[in-house]
Amino acid sequence: MRDENTAAHLNVEAKVEALSGALLGDDELGAVVRGHIYIENELIAFIKARLPKPEAIKDRDIDYNMRVKLAVALGLDPSFEPALNFVGSLRNQFAHSLEARIGKQEAVNFEKALGAHRAITSAAYRQVHIHLGTEAAAIPTKQQEPKDRIILCFVTLWAGILIEAHAAALARSEDQP
Repeated sequence: MRDENTAAHLNVEAKVEALSGALLGDDELGAVVRGHIYIENELIAFIKARLPKPEAIKDRDIDYNMRVKLAVALGLDPSFEPALNFVGSLRNQFAHSLEARIGKQEAVNFEKALGAHRAITSAAYRQVHIHLGTEAAAIPTKQQEPKDRIILCFVTLWAGILIEAHAAALARSEDQP
C-alpha cells in the first residue's frame, strides 16, 4: 500500500487536525489530559486489533497502566512503554494536583522516555519548517517552551501508536477469511 493510500485509509489528516486543536488550544491541563486521551484511544485500538475476542473486555474493565502492559504483551513495540508510562504519570500529576505545571524537567523526562523515537520528532519538526519555508526561523526544540516540547512528544508518541494500531488491524484483517 502506498503512503498516501495508507494515510487516507487511516484518516490521518483529520486525526492530526483534531489532535493539534486539542493540544494547542488549551492550557497545560487541557493539553496533558487531551494528549493522554488521544494516545489511550490508539492504545485501545491496538489492543482490540490484537485480541481474538476484543468484545470480551469492556473499556472500563482495565485502567491505563494495565492497558500499557497488555499492549506490550500483545506485541506493541516495547520501546514505547517508557513514554506511555510517563504519559500516565504526567496525566496523574495534573489530575490530582492544582499546582501541576509543565516545566523544563517534565519536557526533558518525556524526551528521555521517548528514547530513539525522539529522533522522529526532531526530523518531523525540521521537515515541517522546510515545507513551510520557515526553516531559518525555526527554534531548536531544546530552546522551545516546555509545553511546546511536551506537545511535540505527545504527537510523536501518538503517531507511533497509531502506526502500530494500524499494522495490527491490517494483520488481523489478513488473518481472517
